[in-house]
Amino acid sequence: RAVGPEGGLLVQAGKQMEYLTGGQVQAGFHEVVVSPETLQTIRHKERIGDSLWRVSSTCFGHIASDNVLEPLGPFRTPDALEKYPAVEAGEMVGNELRAIKLDAE
Repeated sequence: RAVGPEGGLLVQAGKQMEYLTGGQVQAGFHEVVVSPETLQTIRHKERIGDSLWRVSSTCFGHIASDNVLEPLGPFRTPDALEKYPAVEAGEMVGNELRAIKLDAE
């Protein structure tokens, strides 16, 4: 569970950033859940007349499909190169889409 500071901004790294950093920056997993605490907060806000609005904005950035992804600079260690071998960005995206069953096939 990730919790950012009040009024802060939470930035989630993706798989391409993980690849470029040789795993030093891990791709985040995003899942929205409604927990008992969430329901309790909703009831409390309704009681006091507070807004239930939640603002969320998503912006995805991708490296061009024909660019090669591999660990860069200080992240380019033998271990990182073994775990993150060079691959074209488009191929990596396709692999990820197949892994989560969102490919066109």
